[in-house]
Amino acid sequence: MQIDLRDKQITATFPWEPHRHDYRLLPSPDDPTQLTRVDIPSLFKHPLVLGIRDGIKKVRAMFDAHYSRQYIVEGKFGLATDNHDASGKVVERTTYDHISGEKLARVVSFLQRNHQNLTTEYAGVDIQSQEAYELASQGLLRPRMTSPPLVLAMRCLEYRPPNFTLEVQCVHETPQWLRKLVHDIGLELRSTAVSTKVRRTRDGYFTSDDALLIKHCKYEFVAEAIERSRHLVSWKKLKPGSNFARKDSELKSEELHEEDR
Repeated sequence: MQIDLRDKQITATFPWEPHRHDYRLLPSPDDPTQLTRVDIPSLFKHPLVLGIRDGIKKVRAMFDAHYSRQYIVEGKFGLATDNHDASGKVVERTTYDHISGEKLARVVSFLQRNHQNLTTEYAGVDIQSQEAYELASQGLLRPRMTSPPLVLAMRCLEYRPPNFTLEVQCVHETPQWLRKLVHDIGLELRSTAVSTKVRRTRDGYFTSDDALLIKHCKYEFVAEAIERSRHLVSWKKLKPGSNFARKDSELKSEELHEEDR
């Protein structure tokens, strides 16, 4: 798909029949005005943060800042498949009558604590320090470097056997890793579990409330969305930590430049 904002028009050309939940459109490394289709599993659907022109640099800066993402993950006990989601080939059936909401909450808390210990290591702070406490209380505790997928926070929103719903905040995740997380929860509870649905609700500072529907991908809506979200991607917010720090003078210069535009 090609985006052209000249003459206040968005030109979009699809070389295929688009479906809502089976692909992502990512900027092409060869030409930033081109979006490349990347197929994804249909169960993995979410709003996608895109940048236009200078905004492409900020999308990349968001990635380098290691911002967390939030997902609503739905699962089902009693099944195991070859790819850990409900669409896969069933390889095992197990009982789940022994799983209570209290047991599920304990396992979720246990897995979260294990990941939080790893997060402090990659964040470069002592888990017992005041700095770690302050960062965690502000929701800013995150890796300052490339790390394996990590859970920053996780809780059970609903449990109606055999179905359950989790809210997961994580970094450096992949679709397969999220499905494997559901599978691991089932094993911890001496059962099995598969992922039935994964939906992203937040990407960094962007939430699903900031997303545009496909029918709103027109100049006036896109321009309004860019202006409305400008404060979410200021260079000050994209400053991830001391080892990624930019000079304050550089940050102020870039923010003043944005205000003048």
